[in-house]
Amino acid sequence: MQSKNNKKSFTTIKKRFLIYLLIIILGVSSIFIISIYAGEILKTNAKVINILGKQRMLTQSLSKNSNRLYVINQELNSEMPIQTDEILRQKLLIIKRTLLEDANSYQSVYENLITGTIALEDQLIKIPKRLLKEIEPELNSIIDIWSTFDQSIQDVIEFNYESFEFKDALVYINENNEALLLHSDSMFQVFEDHMIHQYEIYRNLTYLLMGFVIILTSFLMYQMYSDLFKALNVFYRHIDNLGLEHDHSHSLNQGNAIADEVESMFVGFTETLELTEKINTYDSFTDTLHYIYKSFNHFLPYSYIGIALLKNSNPTKVIASYGISEHAHQGLSEALLGYEVLLSETSLEQIMILKEPRIINDFEAYFLDRPIKKYSQILLDHGVKASITLPLKANGKPLGFIFFSSDHLNVYQKKHIEYLKIISNSIALSFQKNIFVDDLVYSSVLALAKLSEARDEDTGEHLVRMSSYVNIIAKTLKENPKYKEILTTAYITDLVKFSPMHDIGKVGIPDYILLKPGKLTKEEFEIMKTHTIYGANVLIEAEENVKNKGRSLFAMGIDIAQNHHEKYDGSGYPAGISGEKIPLCARIVTVADVFDALLSKRPYKEPFSLEETLKIIRDGRDKHFDPDIVDALFESLEDLIVVKNKFDQVHS
Repeated sequence: MQSKNNKKSFTTIKKRFLIYLLIIILGVSSIFIISIYAGEILKTNAKVINILGKQRMLTQSLSKNSNRLYVINQELNSEMPIQTDEILRQKLLIIKRTLLEDANSYQSVYENLITGTIALEDQLIKIPKRLLKEIEPELNSIIDIWSTFDQSIQDVIEFNYESFEFKDALVYINENNEALLLHSDSMFQVFEDHMIHQYEIYRNLTYLLMGFVIILTSFLMYQMYSDLFKALNVFYRHIDNLGLEHDHSHSLNQGNAIADEVESMFVGFTETLELTEKINTYDSFTDTLHYIYKSFNHFLPYSYIGIALLKNSNPTKVIASYGISEHAHQGLSEALLGYEVLLSETSLEQIMILKEPRIINDFEAYFLDRPIKKYSQILLDHGVKASITLPLKANGKPLGFIFFSSDHLNVYQKKHIEYLKIISNSIALSFQKNIFVDDLVYSSVLALAKLSEARDEDTGEHLVRMSSYVNIIAKTLKENPKYKEILTTAYITDLVKFSPMHDIGKVGIPDYILLKPGKLTKEEFEIMKTHTIYGANVLIEAEENVKNKGRSLFAMGIDIAQNHHEKYDGSGYPAGISGEKIPLCARIVTVADVFDALLSKRPYKEPFSLEETLKIIRDGRDKHFDPDIVDALFESLEDLIVVKNKFDQVHS
């Protein structure tokens, strides 16, 4: 009888154990299934946010390219274009094609939104009715503006740039671009709030289920322990080596692993969402890159992040454009920035063609049986031992590459690539915005140069020659240890870009003074001197406008325009400052400006010979000019003469 009772007790314990184990497995499985489902939803939401972010970029791109059509048409029809007609016409065709593609892409997204969907790769995602109702006012406003905006895009493509239709269309685009952008921002914010809300729901649900499973598991363990304790003798007699503790521990470990994975996924999504939000502000591309460098090192190991971009004027070349590192790779960014090479001569071409990332986990071993290029040797010399390279593209067009590199071997895995693919798309959008800003600045410089050229036939050529001289002198001056830290690649790039702005204030000087063939009177010269203040004020106003957007663009242009007539001994104008109180950019432009002015014909003088020009500049050393910059001019004289002769041959 006792045996039957023991057998019955054993059977009951066994059944109860199986039931407990099944409940635990079901609980853990539920968390696993929910995490997978939540992951898919969150990935979809991230892609939707990227699409809406792209809409904002398209708005800016449409406005930028419409204005570029006008600028390039002006250039094409000018008497002395900087580029050949063939190049300018090719640019016009490319811009018109891009305008059509961007307008169609922009309209396609909003047509889908009207029907309550978003096209995502090969499927249509249905938008919840509540969300549709929230975005309805913004969507209606966009539709109201877009119908005329779209027609205006067609008009600037079809009509001559001097026609009323073209000008009216361009005015409408410029006046309504900001409104489209604001409505797109508002819609973006609604979707982002929705995503955050969904994220919080899934996170709280997951935590709730995890808590439930932990509590249930603890209770079941207690019950199992009680059952086992009451029937311990029966257990040892009939169930030797069952290993309940091992099995249960395995289930708990599995649950903990899944919990860690869910937590990692949520944290990753939060970081990606923050990055998307950061990129879609008016912060600079460099700030965004610094944000990535500081924020993503807990997802993958790296000690250096580099960006190499296809050259805008020659996409068969790639140029090292940005770099960030701290203590591990001192001097690497400076050694690489500005280095350019033909894409076909690198392994990067294959990455771009295949559109797939590449992992090198041992740089030295990788180059044992391969020829090593100069840029690869630079990486090795600065301690790079492993790297992931991803292609960057926007709107299906290649932009360049991003490199995550480490000073440790064998640190990169396939899981890092999956995460970086999301980041690379966001960076590409940010860079696309950066292109817009650079083109805007260039277009402003070109337009201002054209204003001066219309009044003085040599001014346009002077601007191009002078900026070439500035580039050569600045690069030579960088060899001087005193200026090595100041004259970075970025500084010199901005210096060349903004040097043509030095005399923009002359647009406010009357023609009878500006074009006077003889010497100016004292009163006339006092009026002429005001062009420095006038030019600075124009750029200060422009700087205030962009500062309201969270950027600073014209600071160097202001320094150049205001101070390029200051003299090293303090006898210049407008403020009479001296020595190194004069901004370095202005001191460099002063020397380049005078060098070209002396060699050029002006309304009031014939050109000086090279010997006379060099004597005047040498005599002005430490008086009119910074002696270091004069020395740099003489050191680079051979290169300067090559540039001068090139321009002389074109117009001979």
